Amino acid sequence: MSAERIDVGAARVDWLKWGSLFGFWALFSFLNANQVYFEMLHRPGMHHSWWRIVFWQLAVWWVWGCLTPLVLGVGKRVTGADASWPRGLLIHLPFSLLLPAAHVAASVYIRMVIQPFDVWSDTRPFLDQYGGELRSLFLFDFFVYWAVLGVGYAFDYRGRYRERESAASELKAQLAQAKLEALKVQLHPHFLFNTLHTISGLVRGGERQPAVNMIAGLSELLRRALDSADEQEVPLREELKFVELYLDIQLVRFSDRLTVRTDIAPETLDALVPNMLLQPLVENAIRHGVSPCESPGTITINAYRSGRMLHLEVSDDGPGLQSGWRIGESGGIGLANTVERLKRLYGADHRFELRSVEGVGSGVTASVVMPFREGRGSLHSQ
Repeated sequence: MSAERIDVGAARVDWLKWGSLFGFWALFSFLNANQVYFEMLHRPGMHHSWWRIVFWQLAVWWVWGCLTPLVLGVGKRVTGADASWPRGLLIHLPFSLLLPAAHVAASVYIRMVIQPFDVWSDTRPFLDQYGGELRSLFLFDFFVYWAVLGVGYAFDYRGRYRERESAASELKAQLAQAKLEALKVQLHPHFLFNTLHTISGLVRGGERQPAVNMIAGLSELLRRALDSADEQEVPLREELKFVELYLDIQLVRFSDRLTVRTDIAPETLDALVPNMLLQPLVENAIRHGVSPCESPGTITINAYRSGRMLHLEVSDDGPGLQSGWRIGESGGIGLANTVERLKRLYGADHRFELRSVEGVGSGVTASVVMPFREGRGSLHSQ
């Protein structure tokens, strides 16, 4: 936002504040003027000009409109870091005596100038009128001072509360963002160390070319991971490209023991998914569904849309889940990380499930259901 736009916004706020201030005193003047006018109508011969009485009351009470910023200014000076009620009382008490006395003097002068009651107006000297008005109006003006101060404090505390609430909300969002970043970054060394472990195994086994191919694949994989490091969500097509690079590395490791199948609905390719969502699911399927078996294994990746929800599934045809298995007790970084990120990104508007396909020994399916949204961006990125 430019400085010019900020200045315009501040000017609008000032005009609104001053307009509200004098609008309130104008309404108060109008109500008071009507009360005086209709009261005079019940007296014989006291049929005065309604407009003159309104103008008189408007001038009298707009004096308080001009004094209000002074009252609020004194109030703000008192509510400092070292504020205390005895100190505040010592400061406000002289002002609560001086300003009402000044308003009564202004009221007497305005009435002498406007003469709202025509020939029935008081023509005595100013000091004579001032003494009488001070006795009758001072107490009311004294309470007006404290009422203005109280309203000012109420708005001030309301503003401070909203600022604290906004700051707390912003801090909460920043904390959520930081936790999401930590969870996502945690995945990078996780798959990196696993891949390096595989490469070291190939080197020790004398399989130089497969090791070189895996290093090249790892280099491209890391480049893509770093390119999207600042994004919490990416289009599904980009996530699939990342998983494809990861699977290329694993195909070097498992050779003809690993088969990969995909069934991706075209309308889902632009849907936003958490960055690096599929990789830990695929890694888990390979680690527990393919690696323990001597026979060839198959990994299947599905994506489809149902209503407003996106469905992603990663399946293997391995030994399946053990009886009584729970994700919270598995101790794996990848799945626990995935569950936590989904929870922070989508709250209750998602579902993650890990289940045996048809009972124990028939493979496992990791199923993720989340809101279907298209476009680039992130729930927490700005």
